[in-house]
Amino acid sequence: MLGLEWPLVAILTASLVVGGVVKGVVALGLPMVSIAILLNFFPPLTVLGILVMPIIVTNLWQTVRLGNLQEPLRRFWPMIITGLVFLFIGAELIVGMDTGVLFGMLGACVAAFSAISLAHPNMPALQPKTEKWAGPLAGAMGGLLGGISTIWGPPMTMYFVMLKLPKDVFVRSVGMAWFAFSVPLAVAYWRNGIFSGDVVYLSLYACIPGMIGICIGEAIRERINQDTFRKVMLVMLLLVGLNLIRRAVF
Repeated sequence: MLGLEWPLVAILTASLVVGGVVKGVVALGLPMVSIAILLNFFPPLTVLGILVMPIIVTNLWQTVRLGNLQEPLRRFWPMIITGLVFLFIGAELIVGMDTGVLFGMLGACVAAFSAISLAHPNMPALQPKTEKWAGPLAGAMGGLLGGISTIWGPPMTMYFVMLKLPKDVFVRSVGMAWFAFSVPLAVAYWRNGIFSGDVVYLSLYACIPGMIGICIGEAIRERINQDTFRKVMLVMLLLVGLNLIRRAVF
């Protein structure tokens, strides 16, 4: 099936379901979870290509599912535009780049931020004047990391957490920003050959388990309150940071 042995198809399917569940609950995490599993069975560039279409489809789903996007688009467009520029830079650098230092530094920052936020839940939200520079900075860091690894979420998620957005606004904003990144990422990966050939068919198939997982995760999210959502999301972000550190080391 799909040019793979059945055990590999089963692993691919399970990894996308698990990643989709996580994304459905906290609005992010599908690439991080799926990559962590799939890298044990597929070459790194193949894994990146497989995740292209699930990322597009699941983010489009979250974008259109929760209503009006005009307000988050007006608020976060500087972050998105800056991120898109750095996304293409990262995608062009990936082929011959040593990413260990970048992963290690970013992972340490994300893990520290998550741990501090869990320990001190009453920290004040960012002020509007701070958003003017913090948003583009988060976009630039996320875009560079996304072009290299498809995981652009940690810097921008930290930014959204610091704004203390309500649960539904958080999910809608993440879906909008992530979808804006996913389409040009597909174009960039197509240009450099990562998203081509049989990988395209594997990527299209991966949308099915990814959507099954995200629907399960959304059902879970509807049953948790704002405080629980924030804690789960911060724990997830902490795991992302620790995983980035792991990738920097081995």
